[in-house]
Amino acid sequence: MATNGPKNRFLGGGPKEQRDIPFMIFAGSLVLMLVGAAEFLWSGQGRETWLVVSGTLPFFILTAVLLFGGIGFWLKSDKFSGPELALFVGITLPCSYITLAFAFLWFTDMGHTVIWNSRIQDVTWEEGWIDKADHKDDSDTRHQPSYTIRTAADEMVSTTRSTWLTLVKRFGGQGKVKSERNLMADMEDSRRGANRGSTSRRGSDRDVSDRDGIPEIHTITWDGRESTSVPTSREHIETNYLQAADTSLKIAGVKQDYLTYLVDYPRVTSGQFGQIEFDRVIEQKVKVGGGFHQLVDRKLDQALQTLGSKKQCNIVVYVVGTENVGFFQALREHWKEGKKNDICVCIGYTKKKIRWCKIMTYTDRTLFVENLERDVRRLETLDGKGDALVNSILTNINATGDAGYLRKPMADFEFLAVDITMPWLTQALAFLWACVWLSPTIYICIRN
Repeated sequence: MATNGPKNRFLGGGPKEQRDIPFMIFAGSLVLMLVGAAEFLWSGQGRETWLVVSGTLPFFILTAVLLFGGIGFWLKSDKFSGPELALFVGITLPCSYITLAFAFLWFTDMGHTVIWNSRIQDVTWEEGWIDKADHKDDSDTRHQPSYTIRTAADEMVSTTRSTWLTLVKRFGGQGKVKSERNLMADMEDSRRGANRGSTSRRGSDRDVSDRDGIPEIHTITWDGRESTSVPTSREHIETNYLQAADTSLKIAGVKQDYLTYLVDYPRVTSGQFGQIEFDRVIEQKVKVGGGFHQLVDRKLDQALQTLGSKKQCNIVVYVVGTENVGFFQALREHWKEGKKNDICVCIGYTKKKIRWCKIMTYTDRTLFVENLERDVRRLETLDGKGDALVNSILTNINATGDAGYLRKPMADFEFLAVDITMPWLTQALAFLWACVWLSPTIYICIRN
């Protein structure tokens, strides 16, 4: 039976306290595991991924090998203690789960992109700064300036100096900027940018600091006025059982007759304020005209600044130039039922007449769907009716009781978790990836 060694190999580098390169690699792999765990906890996908991963063959194999291998080594080695066995199991099993969970999110349809809508809360400029060398033989480390947008949903978006200057002007000017010393910095990087002739205190567009001798972080916050708010849309990877599962609930084989009417799901794009813009109006094989596209897109963006988080929803309007309502089933197949927070208003529109309207969304509130479809059809035309369309959508979403929108939780589809699989080759690669990630821990375990 094992006896305690002089040092816990996982805490002190092994009985011989070998804090060498292998131990540093082990520590790095442990940090990556903690980052992965934090990501799942923050995104709320821990339970969803666990239900899938825990039923897979690679996880069973890894769990069995690690448990029996660890116990066997503990029984045979006098230098491997009980606490070390507990730490070994506590490190390797979560690591196995996290590795395989990311594999499912990345290499199957289980992880799909959803759009979160919010608004810019503040924007920060961290000046370029210098970390002075601790030893005379080392050189100073220069850190480039960074510009970061923070949304009301606590999303961080990297942006540029020109965006910083634009938002400073939009949110009230230089007098509204709050500055504080960067406690991580030893000194300010006072280099100038390309415009060396600039004499402005705040410098040119490419200056890395304001050159006042103090390394600072500058922040300006949205001033609270509706006229100056900036809508944001950001992509997030979340779990979707229905898309990933091999199930008869999926629609298949109907989109071939409508390929020219189908477009891929829109993505977040870069615009004036960075990677935060989302075009939520699609016009395919038809143009409404009269500024309809821009009006509806802008109005929905404005509403979703608060409605997006309140109702956990994203809105897309798909106007298609066909009278055949069968297109809606083709769109459901092509978009794989859409995103789990989507309200997609699909409108058949020809000769300036609304021919049909269908709603694609994850909800059990059929009254909401029926009422919204009815109200859109009652508009009869979209020509000059952009405001009316937006009002119909928002009124029905915010309606009380069963007439209002309520997103169906993905937990209601947990029964599909057992039907989510990866190709054998992908499973094998995920298994090998997990083995590589675990190898530093195993090496630390057996080397002394």
